[in-house]
Amino acid sequence: MKKSWKSEIARDSLAFGSILFYLIVIIRAIIGKYMPFVYQLLIALIILFLISLVVKNTNQHIARAFILVVFTSLFYKDNLYTLFAALLWVFMILSAYYIKIKKDSIKKGIILGIFAMLISYYLSSFLG
Repeated sequence: MKKSWKSEIARDSLAFGSILFYLIVIIRAIIGKYMPFVYQLLIALIILFLISLVVKNTNQHIARAFILVVFTSLFYKDNLYTLFAALLWVFMILSAYYIKIKKDSIKKGIILGIFAMLISYYLSSFLG
């Protein structure tokens, strides 16, 4: 059965929060020697992993994408980039609803992403 182009785009939009994309951003930051940014991303990823051991059925893609939106926006300090990244994240959420990912999983992903980002932002300030 052939999927519609809308379903394909919706599914592909979730790649923004994939672990592979997240790791590419981290590796690029390491190469550029942007260690405070690397610390923010790594701490958030560890926190997200630890929380996901307790809180089940969380959409990790949405959580990781939120972390990337916030920390890359702080890194680039560019309004156009921030707007684009935020709109992409909103599109991800709408896409998740469109492809019938459970609403509870999406909501947990949003909350965990915010929580992990806030803790990481605070803890990374002690590292450099």
